[in-house]
Amino acid sequence: MTDYRQHPSVVAHWRDDSLQPIPEAQEAEEILWFAVPPEPDTEQMWEGLRGRLEKDGTATVLAVPAYLYDVNFGDRVNVMRSAENALVATGVERDALNFTFRVLLKSDDPNAWQPLASELAEQGCLLDFISPRFFAISCGEPQAQEVADRLFTLERDGVLHYETGRTQQLR
Repeated sequence: MTDYRQHPSVVAHWRDDSLQPIPEAQEAEEILWFAVPPEPDTEQMWEGLRGRLEKDGTATVLAVPAYLYDVNFGDRVNVMRSAENALVATGVERDALNFTFRVLLKSDDPNAWQPLASELAEQGCLLDFISPRFFAISCGEPQAQEVADRLFTLERDGVLHYETGRTQQLR
């Protein structure tokens, strides 16, 4: 059985002292489907990310991946139409030089996400919520190490689990 996971939220940033959806992500009409490399003995999973089809036939990713590696907010990707007319990503055409982190909070408190999300958003990070306990973070290269250090400290303190979405070095 194939597992399709489309993001339930729109990427948000910090504006006027609160998290607000990014207009270009909110207006994105396309869902870009990415095949997540399968683990042994698991079903094929696909992650559906908001995106914008560009005039040159590529598409811009306007979501923060929660399951994919080496695809980031703002990347330009090559796409093709499937037999079902879905836009399927076939590879990254241009790296936007953003970094992705995924956070799974250990707390069952439905509001536990707010302090960390606000802190990161105030620093210029973008947030994409899968659930109140699980969200993806995008930031530029200048903030990446500071965000990684903060998440590492919170993981060491038992607040959360995190991982980075970038496995390849920037070129």
